[in-house]
Amino acid sequence: GLLHPLALGSIALLAVNDHVLKAAFPGPFTGKLSDVAGMVLLPLFLVAAVELGEAVLGRFAAPSRRVLLLAIAVSVVVFAAIKTLPAAADAYRIALGALQWPVEAIGAALRGRPLPALHRVALVRDPTDLVALPAAVLAWMAGRRRPSSAAIVDD
Repeated sequence: GLLHPLALGSIALLAVNDHVLKAAFPGPFTGKLSDVAGMVLLPLFLVAAVELGEAVLGRFAAPSRRVLLLAIAVSVVVFAAIKTLPAAADAYRIALGALQWPVEAIGAALRGRPLPALHRVALVRDPTDLVALPAAVLAWMAGRRRPSSAAIVDD
């Protein structure tokens, strides 16, 4: 699913938007673009993680619509919680900061600098970002069409 053109386009959009467009054109539109890309990518990433885990355990048979639907549902609920609930937003800021730390620590070590402290990432909690939720339909479109509909398990 992560190799589907919709997913690859979302990755490109996220990279260009976060590293170029937001600096050149700060505002609500560029913020929403990242949210749309994330609503496509997060469910597909979750599916890929589940399938990788199944493969490692020798249990992967075929893509599952149930796993895809569950990943989309989890993504929608988590995104909505982060954008509307202060506790969820804070948990996200802490978790993402912790996930970024190893990369930052390796970079510091390679430059001969002290290890960085754990930090919270910046987050603007904005309920209007929920307009990105329908983009999860694109994750469904990308996930259900791989590699062929005959190979998908309807469990």
